[in-house]
Amino acid sequence: DHQSSWPFRQPVSEDDVADYYEVIKEPMDLSTMEARLEAEQYMTPEDFIKDARLIFDNCRQFNGENSLYVKCANKLEKYMWRQIRTVSEWSHLE
Repeated sequence: DHQSSWPFRQPVSEDDVADYYEVIKEPMDLSTMEARLEAEQYMTPEDFIKDARLIFDNCRQFNGENSLYVKCANKLEKYMWRQIRTVSEWSHLE
């Protein structure tokens, strides 16, 4: 668990953020990604990255650029790309 992953570990709660699902039409979170990974629903690395990007893009769309959530998204995204670069077969993905 990366220290900046906490806002994205579970789906956004409608009780906590009432209008989230009015704004964000394709929500994504890390627990959903983990379930998809375990169910072998990612056929390619690109499919996995698409969902990860969705987390970050949704966060930036819903929150102000100076919000703590966007700062976490930026840090986690940079970490993700550093990890991807360590896999030579995935070097084409950037």
